[in-house]
Amino acid sequence: MRRRIKTLFMTVGTGVNPNSDEESYQRLAKGLYNSINKISPDYIVFFASEISMNTIDYVKELFEADDDIFIEGEDYEIAILNDIDSFNDCFETFERMVWKFNILSKDKHEIIMDYTSGTKTMSAAMACCGMFYSVDLISVTGDRKNGTVSLGTETIKYQNLYKVYDKFSLMRVRNYFNANRFYTASEILEKIVDESIHTEDLINLSNAYYAWDNMDFDVAYDFLTKVDLNLFELNEIKDDIKINLKALGAIVRSQHENLKNCYILASLINNSIRRAEEYKYDDAIARLYRAFELIAQIRLATYGLTSSDIDVNILLDKNVSPEFIDSLEKTRDEGKIKIGLIKDYELLAELDDDLGKYFAENRHSINNITIKRNNSILAHGLESLDKEDFDQFEELVENLARKLDKDMGKFLKETRFAKFDLKVKMNEI
Repeated sequence: MRRRIKTLFMTVGTGVNPNSDEESYQRLAKGLYNSINKISPDYIVFFASEISMNTIDYVKELFEADDDIFIEGEDYEIAILNDIDSFNDCFETFERMVWKFNILSKDKHEIIMDYTSGTKTMSAAMACCGMFYSVDLISVTGDRKNGTVSLGTETIKYQNLYKVYDKFSLMRVRNYFNANRFYTASEILEKIVDESIHTEDLINLSNAYYAWDNMDFDVAYDFLTKVDLNLFELNEIKDDIKINLKALGAIVRSQHENLKNCYILASLINNSIRRAEEYKYDDAIARLYRAFELIAQIRLATYGLTSSDIDVNILLDKNVSPEFIDSLEKTRDEGKIKIGLIKDYELLAELDDDLGKYFAENRHSINNITIKRNNSILAHGLESLDKEDFDQFEELVENLARKLDKDMGKFLKETRFAKFDLKVKMNEI
């Protein structure tokens, strides 16, 4: 088991000015010594410049005056700050020591950062470092005279940074949401404690898009209808959410089957685009292939035909060639004729449908694309696909989708996920 050690990080000031007299160093040392006694650390790291080394010497003398041993290397160590007015130099020095004690050490150090003494830059850098690594931050308060806390009035004040952490978490949520990592966004939101942040609505929002990304439209619609779109946190995307909600409503509630299917198709195409944006091209093309197939199935449905059970009587009524019907009959199994993607489009061509004609006219390029898809590791082969493969296939599928319905451009736009503007000031907090 790792030994738990209370370790105090202290910035050490230079006094009133770089040319402070001995009395000033001694007064500062007494303030540090009083703080140390109130905190009772097991180990101390002093962050000091060359100028402020005198102060540490006086702190050591105060220990000795109380018959206490204060040995460098056993009770304390000194981390030199080369440039006390450089934020980066100070921050990197603090960070290096956090890693040394909190991450790389075989013991478990409970680090407490006291940023009271030192230059404004030192204090700011330590406060930022402490917040970044979730380390306890303290400051010394009390009666002040000439800008310094009077001896004997010191009080240790722990800084509660939950509001800052929650604002930072909210910024991360917005980034994860835009990256389609909705589940992760929900997990972060669950840990926010600031009641002024509308976490329940934001969790519902993340859950809605998580469900939609997994094509679970009913669940997505249910979550999205629970979101209060008038919240400040959603101000810049509320109009886009309303558009998305309309699209989900059409999928879930519309009695018009063709409209519903077109919105589902548009969702699937946008789903594939999101996967491609994440460089998951094999996954993206697998989804495009399903969209390619769905386009044909939607159009066949307008003729009263279903790929999983072709009604030959309808084909006869539509004057489909006997030869084609015979080829279908040969595939009849357990009383049903089931056809796949290629036969779907060949049948549409037999029906003199525009989609079938487009398929026939572009048969060579379509064959090349589908062969690549079939050789993909997510289909039947071991090959990996790339952006060029996706772009070619996406162009083909979108062309077919637009031929399927003249309003497909609108459907695609309305099913494109809302995105936060990451340049707004909320992300600069």
